[in-house]
Amino acid sequence: MPRRDREQTRRRLLDAAFVEFAAYGIAGARMERIARIAGCSTGLVYTYYGGKQELFDAVQAEVVDAAFVAFDAADLPGYAARCYDRQHDHPELARLAAWRRLERPGQVTRSAEIEAIRQAQARGLVSTRFSAEQVLVLVLAIASMWSNAPADGSDHAARRRAVEDAVWRLVEP
Repeated sequence: MPRRDREQTRRRLLDAAFVEFAAYGIAGARMERIARIAGCSTGLVYTYYGGKQELFDAVQAEVVDAAFVAFDAADLPGYAARCYDRQHDHPELARLAAWRRLERPGQVTRSAEIEAIRQAQARGLVSTRFSAEQVLVLVLAIASMWSNAPADGSDHAARRRAVEDAVWRLVEP
């Protein structure tokens, strides 16, 4: 009898869960589908992850690393453009983030980024027209406004420039 490779099984489960959660969110995802895509039994999914919430958390922890974009409060237009690029190249990351915001509101804190924006505002690098929290939300909203656009490259450069320009106009002192 062949021996099971636990890491390979975990990898298949995480990959299948990523696809499922990006498409259906937490509430719509089905453990049976995840198991079928991963090529294992539904019971094995529960053995490895306990339940759907725990599996979503495992996928989310992995996606946070994959979606990482270097934050720079002194260059918010560049940060927004990099976020736009990431979402353009990987729209499934944007969908997963949207599901997280919809189904788990208030769980994500960005206190380090907010504090960095406050410091940039104090140094006169970022406008004080909006609070640091508002600036961050607006920057992220601008960066993701085309996240559902096709990733075929059409208008990508123009959209990227528009993102940078809009954020620059938002934060210029």
